Amino acid sequence: MVEELPKDIRSFIDGIEITEDGALIFKGRRFVFAPGVLFSVSLMGALVERFSRVLGPVGRRALVNYGRRLAKELESLGAKGVLEYYLSLEHLMGFGRNELVEFSESRVVYRVYGSLYGEETGAYFKMKGIEPTATCNSGYIVEGILNYFAEKEGKPLFTSEEVKCKAKGDEYCEFVVRRAA
Repeated sequence: MVEELPKDIRSFIDGIEITEDGALIFKGRRFVFAPGVLFSVSLMGALVERFSRVLGPVGRRALVNYGRRLAKELESLGAKGVLEYYLSLEHLMGFGRNELVEFSESRVVYRVYGSLYGEETGAYFKMKGIEPTATCNSGYIVEGILNYFAEKEGKPLFTSEEVKCKAKGDEYCEFVVRRAA
């Protein structure tokens, strides 16, 4: 892999393809940009298969807390503004193209097309003959964003659920984030 990398930044940039769904492709492999890093998530399915039961609750808590911190930093944008910022950032980093379908006081629905997690883990599950499960975790970050504002307003908290997932064969990943009754 390293020997395939270009020697200058211009060649590197020219070699990146951005698909309609928001995926970043270089030399036929999917990558994601993160601050200071460019990495492939080709083995995401293996991590989900081996560690999701143990690390799931810890990961969820960490991602919800990240969403809360992001909302606190960008509080002046309001809940919808922070959410739109996060969804745009996720798209620009190569995780997939996001669409905010619904935003109301009690419910938020958004979709991720070309989901990096969904596609990579779905391919792994299929290869291994494993029953596919929902794997995308951005819903927890959105839950944290919304809960930051809910707590400030003294309102009931939100909980996220991935109702459709590319890893399970759906066309896109869809999240419904509902306020508790």
